[in-house]
Amino acid sequence: MRTVLEVGPGALSEYYDWMKDAAQGDVLVYWSGDLQYDRQVVIPEDSVLRTADRHRINALNVLAERVLEDAYDGLLCLTQKRIGTNIFEYRATRRRQSFGRSETSVLPNEQLVPAS
Repeated sequence: MRTVLEVGPGALSEYYDWMKDAAQGDVLVYWSGDLQYDRQVVIPEDSVLRTADRHRINALNVLAERVLEDAYDGLLCLTQKRIGTNIFEYRATRRRQSFGRSETSVLPNEQLVPAS
């Protein structure tokens, strides 16, 4: 299933909802454009006419960091598709969840304490 995320207020919450509900192979398009360039755009604080743009860039930076962290944790596979010159579709594909064995420590019997 392919989902396109609208970056703005609430985008991080929508991303978490997608992560919770996504099955293996589901794709989230989290940005269209030139991510490296777009994340570096600086809008002066005194520019009231571009406040919405500034909030959108801030939301993009937070979202991109979270997506990257989840990819490092093995939850996502990140890819991009060229749409045009310097325009890409940035995608996060949900990977299979493996729950593996729990890392529990085993204490020798002489270190065990009876419950009171």
